Amino acid sequence: MALLKKQTRIKYLKDLGYDYNDKGVLKIQKKYFSDPDEWDNKYGKKTDILLRHLHNVWKVCTHFKPEEFKCTCGHCTGYPTQMRVDELRHIERIRTHYNKPMVITSALRCEYQNKKVGGYSDSKHKVGKAVDFYMVGVTDTFHNRVNSIKYIKTLPNHHYTYGHGINSLGAYVSRPSMGNALHTDVR
Repeated sequence: MALLKKQTRIKYLKDLGYDYNDKGVLKIQKKYFSDPDEWDNKYGKKTDILLRHLHNVWKVCTHFKPEEFKCTCGHCTGYPTQMRVDELRHIERIRTHYNKPMVITSALRCEYQNKKVGGYSDSKHKVGKAVDFYMVGVTDTFHNRVNSIKYIKTLPNHHYTYGHGINSLGAYVSRPSMGNALHTDVR
C-alpha cells in the first residue's frame, strides 16, 4: 500500500487537530505508539497506517476511541493495520442499537498476537475487519447472545458472528475462551 498523498495527510492530521510537520507527527506517535523506538517524527509506513486508523475512527465512531482497537501483543506498534470503515460502522450500529457500553476485547491483531490467541491464519482481525466485544445485559447469557446475533446478522456487510455456544449460521460453536463475548466481522 502506498503512503497517503501529502494533501491527504495534511487534511487527516488537521481533522484530528494536528499540524503536518515533525511536531504533529511526533505527537501522534507518542500518543499511540507505546514503544519509544517508534517515536522518530518521520512519516513512514507505520505512521501512515496509524493515521489511516485514527482518521477512520474519527470519521465513523462516536462511542469509541482509536486505542480501543489496538493490538495487545506488546511487540508491534499496536496498529499493524487500520480498522476498516465497514467494521467500524458495524460495531457503531451495534453499540447505538443497544445503547449500552461496549467493551472491545480484541480488534486489531498482528501475526504474533493472532497466533498467540489461536486465531485462524486468515483471521479478519489481521486486516481490521473483525471485533470481539461484550456488553453487559446483551451478551452475558447464551439466550442474549442468540438474540444479539439475530440482530447483528441484519446489519449491512455482515459476514459472520459467533460466541461460545452459537454462531450466525445457527450452529453450535465450542469457544469457551470467548466467555460472554461475541466475535463479529464484515465482508
